[in-house]
Amino acid sequence: MLFVIPSWGDLLGYPTLGKYVNHYVSKIETDLVIFLAGLESSIMIEQKQGLEPQFRTLHFIFGLGIYYSKFELQSGRYIVDNRELTGLILSDFVYDHLATSRNITLQNDRDVVIAEKVIKIPIDLSNKTTTKITFIKGALMRNLFIPHKDVFLDFMDLIKKPDSYNPENGHIFLSTHWSDYNKILISTEMKGNVKLQFMNSTAGIEEIVIGADKVINKIFTLSERKEIDKRISFLKDVYSNLSYDPMYLFSIIDKASNKLIAKRQFPSAAGDALSSEKGRKESILISAGDRIESVVKWPEEFKRNTKKDLELSAVYKEFKENPPIIRSESSSKDQIMDLTEELETKVKRQEFELRTLKRPSVNTKPLPSAPEDDIISILSYLKRIIDQDYEIIAIGKAFENARDNLRKIILQSKFMWEMGKYINMFQREKPNIGLNKKEKEELLEKVDIWIKKAEKKKDRFLKRKS
Repeated sequence: MLFVIPSWGDLLGYPTLGKYVNHYVSKIETDLVIFLAGLESSIMIEQKQGLEPQFRTLHFIFGLGIYYSKFELQSGRYIVDNRELTGLILSDFVYDHLATSRNITLQNDRDVVIAEKVIKIPIDLSNKTTTKITFIKGALMRNLFIPHKDVFLDFMDLIKKPDSYNPENGHIFLSTHWSDYNKILISTEMKGNVKLQFMNSTAGIEEIVIGADKVINKIFTLSERKEIDKRISFLKDVYSNLSYDPMYLFSIIDKASNKLIAKRQFPSAAGDALSSEKGRKESILISAGDRIESVVKWPEEFKRNTKKDLELSAVYKEFKENPPIIRSESSSKDQIMDLTEELETKVKRQEFELRTLKRPSVNTKPLPSAPEDDIISILSYLKRIIDQDYEIIAIGKAFENARDNLRKIILQSKFMWEMGKYINMFQREKPNIGLNKKEKEELLEKVDIWIKKAEKKKDRFLKRKS
């Protein structure tokens, strides 16, 4: 199956911004978890709590995975980082938080879940009707493959690397186990140089520590561990040799399905996916079917934060943990005042940046008609719409109208494909919400690039004609 957590921080309630090579992270833009999974398991274990033993459930997913993050350091530098994973450990309360998250599509297929906090799609869609497959394709393209195209391309490139997902390096687990909450656990088998590099901290993760062997050896038998290793190696072989269309990422599922069917290597399901009779919970994993009617509350010990509060606190944390050295008593008062002013300035700047990221409320208003006879006029029309206070949904409609009119003039262009991406993104936004300042600036800059390219092509055409 394809298993995706769109935002790891959002799932866990933003427990930390984390560090990257000893530098504090100030903002996290992307923290995506993707698994091309081959096995899953839900196991009840004894969790000691006070004097009374308590039985709790751990949910495991094994396969080819990645934790992919884009973030900003407090120095202002932007970083893209990814960590290879072979397993995901979900404690019962985290799993239940996933399984009760709001669906963002109207589909009622029990083994297809497209929700706010999780996306799960079986690779084998051969038992689906053509209509159902078309719906799944559209939903995945809109919600996953288009907005996260770069992530998937990097993920597939990682899989193709000869030294990735090497069984000699042992397992790498992203964990929400009660004792290893929000940590990446690596194996003692990981080679020295690889281990040193991998253990460098990254955004959104509390810690990267040795501990994968302890977990898997305690819970799974030797024969089960061999089966897990065998399945991961098989998936590595399949996906590293997969030919797919980078412009149409659903082809990954199409091609993988054909290969896995040919090799008869789909994991055997222990039954059909279930949903709660009360309609509040989906069975994300088949092995968790017996927990369909139970929901474990989020424990108080793992406090949930908002992203805004966490990013704002980053300024204070830097000041607190790296206080400046005050050299003399005579100047200490002035220095403290200067430092206080500096801190207040940083906080105000951070608050201003957060305000510019907040999307404003706007009124619904009709769109003017898009021009039809000239590429530059059509693109300039888009700039006017973006610059005014239209709903994001309306801007998406303006992009759609512009693209339809462009198709009457030119057959295809790269920016028309990019327009399709914005159409899909914008038309699934909530009504009466407008673009924030940063989004407007970036979108206007993008359309300016399209206009410049169109003008160059027009000039070349006129020169050839003359």
